This record gives sequence, structure tokens and C-alpha cells, in this order.
Amino acid sequence: MARKTQRQQLPQRPQISDRWTVYGTLPLRLFLGVTFVYAGLQKISDPGFLQPGASTYIGTQLQAFAAHSPIGFLIQVFALPVPQLAGIAVIAAELAIGVLVLVGLATRWAAAAGALLSLVLFLTASWSVQPYFLGSDSIYAVAWITLVLVGDQGVLTVRPLIFGTPQVDQRGRRATTDLSRRRLLVQLGGASVALIWVLALLPRGRPSLQSSSSGTTPAASPVASPTGTRIGALADIQAQGSITFQAPSSGDPAVAVSLGGGNVVAFDAVCTHAGCTVSYDPGQKELSCPCHGATFDPAHGAAVTGGPAPTPLAPIALQIGTDGGVYAT
Repeated sequence: MARKTQRQQLPQRPQISDRWTVYGTLPLRLFLGVTFVYAGLQKISDPGFLQPGASTYIGTQLQAFAAHSPIGFLIQVFALPVPQLAGIAVIAAELAIGVLVLVGLATRWAAAAGALLSLVLFLTASWSVQPYFLGSDSIYAVAWITLVLVGDQGVLTVRPLIFGTPQVDQRGRRATTDLSRRRLLVQLGGASVALIWVLALLPRGRPSLQSSSSGTTPAASPVASPTGTRIGALADIQAQGSITFQAPSSGDPAVAVSLGGGNVVAFDAVCTHAGCTVSYDPGQKELSCPCHGATFDPAHGAAVTGGPAPTPLAPIALQIGTDGGVYAT
């Protein structure tokens, strides 16, 4: 009996595997933190992000988001009146969330803010991406929710340097957690993930590439008296592969692309996803958006070939004059 009592009083050693479970979410935490810091720095380094008229201007993107987002009314009320302030707020939030998560300070609160920001981006920037797993923001939201549930586990955190070591009881163990609060946290996290999944599965219309591939016809044979605005010489477009100009009807930036054999097509260069200005990539022979990676095929009516854009670029009618000029109407 004495030996049995002695064995019961001896402290049980934690199993080796238990000591390493706290590190299980460290890769996720570091990835999310670094990604948000990088996202904020990338916007700071983009000279056009806060510059009106630039191809990546946040105001233009917000206008496009408001047009198709289920929370477009919130964008119109709170963000569009002050687009630059909204852009600065996004930069500050991404940097603050990323840094707090990396240093392990207020990790759960920072992760909750990251989940909320990712949810907003999912309902705006990624809303047109279908199927949902091709977009990243809904996945980021779920990853942040996971980090809210598990926290930083006390690993690689600056909290002891700021607040001191955690309190322990007489047996040398940390204070116990509130199980009812933990249960509520798990329930809220599960409900949030379920909501995001349901939103991701909601049907959203998007025209097929086949139905939009015949939307533009190359400029016809030269005419003696072309109508419209001269945008350049046919020889220059053929030599350069493309030229940019201003659409006469809308004033939008536009691009004309040589398809070879004297055929030229032109499109409104405003991306149908977020309003950034697309440019022609002669190597890939496609029009690409610098903001979110949408691509369009100029040889098939600027049909969407990749990225989140919901519709093709708007075509612009062209005429080729006998004087060698190209005219847009």
C-alpha cells in the first residue's frame, strides 16, 4: 500500500509527443503573419495605389467592387467617399495584424481582425472568383478563424517580456482555462466557417468563354473616309504589337492589339473585375490586369482566360483608313 500511495503521489511526466503539439499551428501563424505584413508593404511600395488615375488606384478598385459585391452598399457609404483613407486603413490593418501575430501579442484578437478583413475581401475582391477554392480570401478567413481558436500556445511570444511570466498555482501548473468560454469560442468559430462555406457556394452568374469569344471583329479592309478618332498608324501598331489610347466614347484608357495579317482589335482597358488598367503582354499574347491577375484573350473578343474578372473587356470598333491610320469610334 505504501508503494502504491507513493506512485500515486509522484507527478506524471508529460509524454514526449504532448510537448510538441503546441508547435503544431506555428507554421500557420507564421505564414499568415508574414503574408499580411507583405501585403501591407506591397501596397506601400505601389506608387499607384493611392494615386488617382493610376492603373492600380484603390478608388477605381472600390468602384468595381461596389458594382458586384453583396456588401456594395457598405463600400458606397463608407469607402468610396474617402478611397485614399480606406486604402491607408487597409494597409495599417494588414501591417498591425501581421506584426501582432508574428510576435505573439494579442494573437487571438489580431487573428479575429484578420478573419474579419479576409471576409470583407472575400465579399468584395474575390466574390467573382468561381469556384470558390480558386480564390484565396475565403480560405484565409478560415485559416484566421483556426488561429483564433488555438491561439499562439505561448510559443515565440513577447508577452512574458511585457507582462511577466504567467501565474501558476501551488502545484506549479498554469491557471486553468475557462472551459465554458472555450466551448463558446469553438462554437462561434465553427458557425463562422460554416457561414463562409455557404456564402462561397452561392451561385454567381458568369458568362462562358465560348459565348463571349465572338464579341469583336478585327478591323475590316481600308476605307477611303474612315469615321472616328485617329489613334495611330497601322504600321506602328503592327511593329509594337499594341498601342494605348483614350476611348473616344467613354474617355477610358483603351488598348489596340495587332493580331497579325493587318488585323487589329481594340478594347476598353478597364478591367471588369476591379477597374484597374490592363496592359498587353506580347509574350503571352494576352491582356493582363496588374491588380488581381485577370487575363483576357484579345484574339477571342477579350474573353476571360484567368483570374477573377466576371466578363470580357468592352470592345471598341475600329476602322483602317487608306492613309494607313487606325480610327476608333
